[in-house]
Amino acid sequence: MGTEEKPTADLSFLKKEMKPAFFPKGSLVIEQYSLGDSFYYIESGKVEVWKYLDESKQEILVIGDLVAGDYFGEIALIDSAPRTVNISAKEDSTLFKLTREDFHRLIQTSPDMTLTLLKLLTARIRNAEQRENQVLIEKNRELRLQNETLEEMVKERTAKLTQSLKIIQEDLETAKTIQRNILPLGLKYVAHLDFGSRFEPMAEVGGDIFDVIRLEKSKIRLFLADAIGYGVQAALITMAIKAEYDHIKQNTPNPADVLYVLNQIFIDRYGKKSNQFTAVIVDLNLEENSLTYSSAGHNEPYVVGKDRIIPLTESGVMLGLEKDVEYSNHSMAFGLGDRLFMISDGYLEQENKDGILLGESKLLSSFESAKSLDLNLADTINLLMDDFHSFRGNSSMMDDVTILGIGTTY
Repeated sequence: MGTEEKPTADLSFLKKEMKPAFFPKGSLVIEQYSLGDSFYYIESGKVEVWKYLDESKQEILVIGDLVAGDYFGEIALIDSAPRTVNISAKEDSTLFKLTREDFHRLIQTSPDMTLTLLKLLTARIRNAEQRENQVLIEKNRELRLQNETLEEMVKERTAKLTQSLKIIQEDLETAKTIQRNILPLGLKYVAHLDFGSRFEPMAEVGGDIFDVIRLEKSKIRLFLADAIGYGVQAALITMAIKAEYDHIKQNTPNPADVLYVLNQIFIDRYGKKSNQFTAVIVDLNLEENSLTYSSAGHNEPYVVGKDRIIPLTESGVMLGLEKDVEYSNHSMAFGLGDRLFMISDGYLEQENKDGILLGESKLLSSFESAKSLDLNLADTINLLMDDFHSFRGNSSMMDDVTILGIGTTY
């Protein structure tokens, strides 16, 4: 409150008609919404004028300070309407107080003094209204500037986030393209055998990786690995798996040796932190009508013949956990009419809306359906995926799903 807003007349002449009152720092002199009956003159100290903006009392408006020589509460001398502001002692303050009753007695005993007081109080009321309006105008201006600044900040932040999301999406699309290009997804035949595959990542990119190669005229090697985790992190691990596997796949004699060497490489070069993965390798010997396989923590492949479904159950420790782990080779017959299916664990571990796992029994049922319908290899893989999606319904995929199939007609 500036001095230009105060009436120039001195009201100290009223002190003889008023009673002194002391208010310690922090105490409330006038409470908003309460009924008032007293007028105050400040002898010493300082008070703060403030108000609640609504009855919820959640927001306040500070109007200003009053000091020695100022006065307040004048409307209470005329009527008993509720107080419109709060006034609290900003420091220890000595005030003089005139009640409505004392004011009415003053009117009767000293008309001239009363007239002077009324003129001063009228000016005071007018100044107070102008002062409060000015504070409100300034407050509104500050809020408007803050809103404008906030809107600009929101626009700028939104633009940056949109740009970042666009870059991330472009990067994911690039990663998706790279990952799919290193997978033999379009391959339909290997030697005289039918070959098929399906790869459905849970996100844009996934943690499954596979490979098929003809080592010799009569020998085919199939590889399927599943990195722990999903999304970009798992996809990056698959890139490392593919790069390291490509260096050793043609010169390592059997599946167990491949897994041993691959495990040593990952422990030595990448350490144990978040680089674990399961894998299974199957070598098909077309001349001997047999297969040899070795597994590192991966769920089992299946040999499906006309009259049999055999899970290849033997498995070792997943890769990237411990050094110098020995893996075992296991062999069995594989000839005309047999098909080999290698499946990642995202298939069997999928849940439906009721929280029930798809599991092996559902998979075996799908194999039996394909045999009864006399489906070829590609259509069998399609049936497996159709049954998978039918089972999960509207439930989200819980992991990446990969299916490899190779073999002949039944």
